Amino acid sequence: MESLIILEYKESKGRWHYNSVDNHRPKEEPDTYGWESIAFTEEEKASIFTSMMDCKLHRREAMKKPPYTAEYIRKEWKLFCYMFNSIIKSYNVTPEMKELVDKNFNDVEALARLGHGRFSDEKEYNGLPWAWEYDPLDLMDSNF
Repeated sequence: MESLIILEYKESKGRWHYNSVDNHRPKEEPDTYGWESIAFTEEEKASIFTSMMDCKLHRREAMKKPPYTAEYIRKEWKLFCYMFNSIIKSYNVTPEMKELVDKNFNDVEALARLGHGRFSDEKEYNGLPWAWEYDPLDLMDSNF
């Protein structure tokens, strides 16, 4: 199993903390210094979730709105888990599909187009459109 963490969130800043876990013991005491536990999970899974949520958090910040509450983040985590687990359970990922995704999916570009603040230079430099500006009748454009 991949490295385990306790994903923590600081509501006042809208920031993440990956609290490493070794032998079922967190490196740092959970739920201290304003951090709130969101999930005991794998680091890679948390990374996908936090990248997705950072897009939403950056949008809120740009609109001069406060960060999401920890309760909201927990709800989003469970929705993410539903999607993540449903894909694993229900979707038949064939070698051809994996190859198609490997060939066509660029996570940096996708995050830039979704409004992730750390990738705004990528969006600007390459003149990328927003993720929601796509042709819904085009298979590739709709799915990548």
